Amino acid sequence: MVHKITVVGAGVSGRALALWAASRGAGVFVTDHRAEIPRETQELFSKTRIQWETGGHTPRCCECDLMVVSSGVSEKSDAVSMARAKNVPVQGELDLLAPFLKGKIIAVTGTNGKTTCTALIAHLLRNAGLNAVSAGNIGNPLAAHADRSYDAIVMELSSFQLHWNTQLRPDVAVLTNLAPDHLDWHGSYENYKNDKCKIFLPRQEECYAVTHDVDAFRVPAGRAVCALGRGNLRIDMDGRDVFLVGHGRRRLLFHKSSLKLLGSHNLENAAMSCAAVALAFRDVDPSAGLAGFEALHHRCEPVGEQNGVLFIDDSKGTNVAAVIAALHSINGRKLIILGGQGKGESYDELARVVCEETFAAIVIGSEAEKILAALRVAGYGHAVRAKDMAEAVKKASELAAPGDKVLLSPACTSWDMYHSYEERGDHFAQLVRALF
Repeated sequence: MVHKITVVGAGVSGRALALWAASRGAGVFVTDHRAEIPRETQELFSKTRIQWETGGHTPRCCECDLMVVSSGVSEKSDAVSMARAKNVPVQGELDLLAPFLKGKIIAVTGTNGKTTCTALIAHLLRNAGLNAVSAGNIGNPLAAHADRSYDAIVMELSSFQLHWNTQLRPDVAVLTNLAPDHLDWHGSYENYKNDKCKIFLPRQEECYAVTHDVDAFRVPAGRAVCALGRGNLRIDMDGRDVFLVGHGRRRLLFHKSSLKLLGSHNLENAAMSCAAVALAFRDVDPSAGLAGFEALHHRCEPVGEQNGVLFIDDSKGTNVAAVIAALHSINGRKLIILGGQGKGESYDELARVVCEETFAAIVIGSEAEKILAALRVAGYGHAVRAKDMAEAVKKASELAAPGDKVLLSPACTSWDMYHSYEERGDHFAQLVRALF
């Protein structure tokens, strides 16, 4: 461990990085662009003799042997620019922590489905009696698990974290899918895809990549590819069952009837998750714990039914691809609630699918006019504007008939109206319950 470390960012991952580095004897300084960091964080830093600054990055942040960027910090950060100008090494959290993670590593990324897959894999392993933890972008910082021994560490990795990765080489790497997202951060879709695929860094020991067949070509030499759909090692499905095929075997992963999650996209998530478990631990039966896995909050989660109308919270659907997947996967007549703060995506394809899959759309938030414009161009005549979520839920309850489904799947972040997609989904569910 180097003598002096600066951590950029005092959020969940940055705070954990700073506390872990301090526990190993490093002198730690934290720099954060926010005007103030939470009092709880300040108290923890004070107890562990971590110094910090807020309100921007001063030259003091470069008085270190190593700068470590927490999740979400980009190459364009003032702190990173200053460090590079002074020849201070800059490292991401994955590179710092990789040598100190003890256990088999199953890493998951992708545009959509990665949180569900991460939680499901950890659930299946724990159900089999293994000491497994889910960590990373799922809300449980990796640094909190460094230097601890596990049978498996199942980590959700964002494109922001992977952007900096040069050292983490998982035993099994899962790429759920790729679609445009976070283009404002990465600069282009090509950059985004390249960063996501840094999850596939090869290693000398046996290692696997689990992907859709259309993404199999992205896996570099050195990893065995298990593709969803085709290949020598693949995931197959028939009308009832899902199988892992390869090495001269056709192994049952699970019966489709045991999966409680809504939508065909969740069937794919479950198939890739069970395959990852089977490849990492060949003696584990993934089907044994599948029936006990419930839908995660805010991911196509039913939150209530009124007068025969089912309300579904998919507040985690913060990009176009996620919403399209949800619309294609949920059967029946649907009304969708869209809108929030945009990510720089085009809504043309979304508008086309909304035309095909819904009988009405209610649009809210700062991106409302752009979404409404795309719907008008697509010839959709059933969209209305609502001033906020309360009005959107009220309008939805008036427009929907028995047997219909009302889906909150915004295709946008929540930051124009809420602090997080969780807060947005919780408010939606609260409003739905108030209808009863």
